[in-house]
Order: sequence, then structure tokens, then C-alpha cells
Amino acid sequence: MKNKIAKILFAISVIAAPLAARADLLFSDGLNYPNGLIETDGLWYCYSPASPDQDALVNNDLLILNSANHDAVAAPTNGIVNSGAPDVVYASFTINVSQLPSVNGGFFCDFMDPTNNTVAHVFIDTKNTVVPGTYRLGIGNFASSITAAGVTNFPMDLATDITYQVVFSWDEVNGYGATLWVNPSLATDQYVYGTDVTNNQPFGLYLQTMPVSTIGFSQYGGVQAIGNVMIGNQFGDVMTNVAQLPVIGVQPLGATNYAGNNLTLYTAASGMDVTYQWLANNVPLSDNGTTIVGSGANILNLTNLQASANYSVVATDAAGSVTSAVAVVSININPTPPFFTVQPQSQTNSLLSSVTLTAAANGTGPMTYQWYFEPAGTSSGFTALSGATSPTLTFTAGYGNSGSYYVTATGGAGSFNSATANVLVIPPPLVTIGYMHQFITNLNSNVAINNNQIFNVEGVVTSIGQIESASSSEFFIQDGTGGCLVYAGGYNVTNTPPVGALVNVISPAESYYGELEMDPTTTAATNKVQILSTNNPLPAPIPLNIAAAYSQNESTQGTYGCSNQCSLVTLTNVYLYSSKTGAAVSGNFPTNKYIGLYAFQQPYSAGAPYVEVYVYTYTNAVNQLNTNYWGKPIPSFCYEITAALGVYNPTTAEPYPSRYADFVTTKPASFSTSMKMTNGVPTLTWPAVIGQTYSVYTATSVVGPWTPQAFGLGYYPSVGAYADTNAASPKFYQVSTP
Repeated sequence: MKNKIAKILFAISVIAAPLAARADLLFSDGLNYPNGLIETDGLWYCYSPASPDQDALVNNDLLILNSANHDAVAAPTNGIVNSGAPDVVYASFTINVSQLPSVNGGFFCDFMDPTNNTVAHVFIDTKNTVVPGTYRLGIGNFASSITAAGVTNFPMDLATDITYQVVFSWDEVNGYGATLWVNPSLATDQYVYGTDVTNNQPFGLYLQTMPVSTIGFSQYGGVQAIGNVMIGNQFGDVMTNVAQLPVIGVQPLGATNYAGNNLTLYTAASGMDVTYQWLANNVPLSDNGTTIVGSGANILNLTNLQASANYSVVATDAAGSVTSAVAVVSININPTPPFFTVQPQSQTNSLLSSVTLTAAANGTGPMTYQWYFEPAGTSSGFTALSGATSPTLTFTAGYGNSGSYYVTATGGAGSFNSATANVLVIPPPLVTIGYMHQFITNLNSNVAINNNQIFNVEGVVTSIGQIESASSSEFFIQDGTGGCLVYAGGYNVTNTPPVGALVNVISPAESYYGELEMDPTTTAATNKVQILSTNNPLPAPIPLNIAAAYSQNESTQGTYGCSNQCSLVTLTNVYLYSSKTGAAVSGNFPTNKYIGLYAFQQPYSAGAPYVEVYVYTYTNAVNQLNTNYWGKPIPSFCYEITAALGVYNPTTAEPYPSRYADFVTTKPASFSTSMKMTNGVPTLTWPAVIGQTYSVYTATSVVGPWTPQAFGLGYYPSVGAYADTNAASPKFYQVSTP
């Protein structure tokens, strides 16, 4: 222990010298340690995983990050916000990427607060570059993925094996978030913000709770070398970069092409405020808006090539200029008919997935393309696809897209057809609605579930009319495992399926403020909602425990709400009021509107549990029928209410009856019950009414007291039956409805 303390004190004394030269410098480390583990230097420590693998390494004064190692390391700073401390903390480091990550992933650099919450995340992105073989750096406030909303890339393609300086900042007080510069000379140079905020916290409030105490680096895909890490109060404190001659990391490549075709040349160079100038045969090029575009940028687009030439580019910054290697572009001027170098490939795609067919042709240009299509199962012949005039054809897969495709390439010396590619569109695997329930969140927002997965479900429509909206097609469906709402408002608002229809829905799904909803409106393909059959029996409603539902008004949706939400439920023997404080109901149901009724299990008393029953009286557009509410009296007591259990927000479950008949205001007719014994097990039977629910009570005496054994049994449409498998002693039985 004593040796370790001495080593830590020595490390602090090493960085103390720069602090005297830079009064506002909070941290400085040139990483000039012996090659090997950085976790043993006394300053850097492993913050993840909890049990270090001892594989964070320094080599030649550089911290090496690579996917083969695991430890993420951090070093403390004295940048915690306090009286007189700065609002903004700046950091810088050098980066040299020798091997690109194979996939985009999480951040590799961040600030942390005293409890290891992380902010100001710096990412490597290889997917959104223009120059092949390069990468970009991105900045985010809290997001853990480069693809998260609010993560912003610095708009500069960076070459491998070239060292760049990165500067980023974090506003600890004012809620401005993270900022990123790459190879800057001044704070006013180009920069980008990260704008994402998580945990549904108010933007400014959440940011203000994140004072910086540590800078960290984590192992990442590919190989990156980090050097010269600094933190300060001002941009100038950490800005150590000085102008040096640019280094060209991506040299322009020559090519052989045919007259009339196009060509793009790329380069990427390091340097502070670097500029570019392209040359052809050592003569500077100028943009003419047609055949030459980008003569002063790192990407040069040449159109309608006519002659061979040697191309090069000059990269310039404040330290001077360097000239790239020469790219020799040879042009074949002999007329050559088109020929395909890339043929479109046959494929099988899930419904609503993205389909891409790619072809490429060469020969005398300029080259144009036209795609043709013949639907599967027909002999109608191929027809030209409107607007499909590029070498790549992309569309969202609908059943009508199954068929054969080819593309015609036309150049200056004729036309030629590609090979034919066959596309088969199939539905994604059928899943249960209950399976989707596992993805429901309690967030008070609209969250796409399971990364926008396309789900394929079947269920019976349990509602009449356009639930929750006068203009959108919304309806509840249910299978044997659960229920969900289908929001098809932008799909076809005149096509709400009738109650009892068995429908197939294929679409993404979302947790809409705690409610499971399928959302066919988010995709353009047809056949997203199909009616498979009609007049199916509805599933038996689940008895709604008002006390359990009420408890969720005080907390987030628990197991009870998540398992029963969007399914048919029944409330029995309830008293209805126009407010939660017991105001009496009056009048009739309105036309094409909605009202809220408050259902109590007994006459109103302060503090008693209740649920709010929402009644929508909109038109069922598909049949032009109202839902039988219009002008009917609003009841104050119901023997039974059948409804789909919607979710208004993560804390409130609300039954949604969709027809006046869902309110049972007349006392059910009496009926008789019979019983027989089989192997010592008594079984009760009675004539059940479709849509009615029943409860079974037992007692040890004919005068009671009666104990409920089964509540809200439903039969659609079979005879009612109940077997008492717990017949330990003689009992009397009573069946009631509801």
C-alpha cells in the first residue's frame, strides 16, 4: 500500500510542472511511460470492467485502443465545478487510426462525473464517409451508439495512419452540451454539437448535474493510438497544434475508362485549415458546374470524359503545400457498346424490408439506365419502372414487388440488357402479441421497440369504430397471448376492420407512452393490414381488478398492467360518476366526441380506488355506422362493462368500451346450475350467454358467508362449466352473473 501511494504522488508531481506554465490547465499527460500496462502508472486506472483484464497498453507514448483488449481506463482531473470554477471544460488528444473498425459501435472517449456517469462521448464512424477507406469522428452528449439521435459527425473524412488533433468540450453548467473540433487552429474554426439527452430529463437540468472529474478512453474496434491528453478551462489551454506541412493520407487513384463516362477522384490530407487544388496535366482546374465540380475540394467529380490526362492535387495550409501522387486517367475513345461489370442478383426479402438491386455497366458513354419489371405469376411481359433510371434500384418490399427485374444500359455505342434478377417477398415470421409485450417501456414518450423490427401478428378485432380518433383508423386486436392497438391513421382511415375480423398486421411497433401499438403508418408498402376472416368470436374478457389498476395510477405500469393492457376486460357491479370526486352523471352520450367516466366498485367515497372509463363515440368509417352511443342515456350504474384496456400514459390504465351494448344496465336473467361428481371432483354447469361473464362462490353453510372462487368466467359460446379441484370439505356453490 505504501509503495502504491508513493507512486501516485510521484505521478502527480510529474504533471504539476505544466500547471505552473498554464494556470488554467487541469490535466496534462504526454503518456511518456515505459511500454506496457498503463494501469500500473499510478495515474490511470481501469473503470470498466469491474475486474480488470490488465490489457490497457502504452506503446511509444501512445495509448493503444483495440478490439482485442478490454479495459477502459480513466484519469482524474481537478475540473469539478465549484465556486469560481469554469462553466466549460475543454480536452484535446491526438488520434492515429491504423485499422478501421469493422462496424460502428460505442464511443471510445468521454468525460465522467464523480460517480462515473459519462458525457461528451466521442465516436468513430466508418459508415457515413464519402472518401473510401476513411473515417469520421462524431460527438454526442450521452448516447452510447453512433446511430443514436443527436450524435453529430464532424464533416471531414480522416485518413488512416495520419495523426489528427481532436478538441472537444463539455458545458458543465449552462446546458449547451458537447462540442467537437478536428485539427482546429482557433475556437472559431468549424465545429459540431452533440444534441442528444437521455433518461427523459429536462435538457438544461440534466446537463447541469454532470460536473467533470475524469477523462476516459475505452477499447474499440480496429486500432487507434491516442496521445498527448490535455484538459483546460479555455480552448487555448489544450490547443497545442501548430501548422505543419499537410500529409496526404489518401492518394488519388488512376483509372481506365471510356469516352463520355464519369469519374470521381478522392483525396484526404491532414493539416490545419487545409485547402485543395486539383490539377490536370499540371494545369489548375476550375469548376464549370457541369464537367468539372470540386476542383477546390478533396473530392473531384469529372463528367463526360473525352481525353486521357494526369491528375494530381495540391494540399495547402499555413505551413505550406504538398502535391499528391499522379493519378493517370486513360480514356478509350474507340466506340464500345455497353457491357455489365456488375449484374443484379436474385434475392428473397421480408415484407417491408428494403430491397436494393445493383448493376454497373461500362463502355462508351454517357451511360444511362432503365429498370424493367414483370410481376411474379404473370405473363404480362416486362414494363419500364417510372423514375428507375440509376444503376441502383431501391424500394420497400411489398407483396406486389415479387417478380423479375432487369436493367438496360444505354451508351454512345448502343444498348445492352443485364441479366434477370428474381425478387421474392415473404412475410416476416409470425409472432404472438404476448411476445411483443416484453418490449414495452415505461417511458413517457413514443419509443420504437426492438430497433424498429417489423412484426407479423394475427389477432381478432375487439373494438368498433375509430378508437381514440375521429380521423385515424385505430382499433384493438387480441390473440390468445395478449392485445395491442393498431394505429393505421395514415394508411387508410376509411378501412377500419369490423369487430370480430381476424386480421394480419405487418409493421413496426412502438411503446406509445406505455401502450403497445403497431404502426403501419411508418412504412409505404401495401397489404400491411389484411382481413383474413370475419365474424369470429371475441376472446373472453379478463375480470379487471379495479384496485390493482388504480394502484398503477400512482406508479409505473407493473406486471398486471403490461400483461392485461389492450386486452378485453370486464368491470362488474360498478358505479359511474362524471368526475373522480363523485360528481353525478347526467344527460346522453354525445355525437362523434369522447367523455370520461369514473368507475368505482361501490358508491363514491373519498380515497376509494377507481378507473377512468373513456368512451369514444366516433363513426365506424368502413361501414358508416355509429357505435350506438349517440343520444343514449349515460348510466350511473352497470352490472357489467366490457372494454379494451388502453393505456393513457405509463401510469394510467383506461378501459375503452366501443359500443353502447358494452354497458349492461339491466339485471341478468336468473338461471339454474347443475352439479355432478367425477372421481371426487364436483363440476358445475349452467346455460351460459354469449358475451356474459360469471363468478363462482363457495360456502360451508347454505347461508354463507360466500367466498369467491372464480371471478368473471367467460364463455364464447359454450356452456358454462367450473370444476372445483380443491374439494377438501363439503361445500355449497353459487354461480352469479357477473
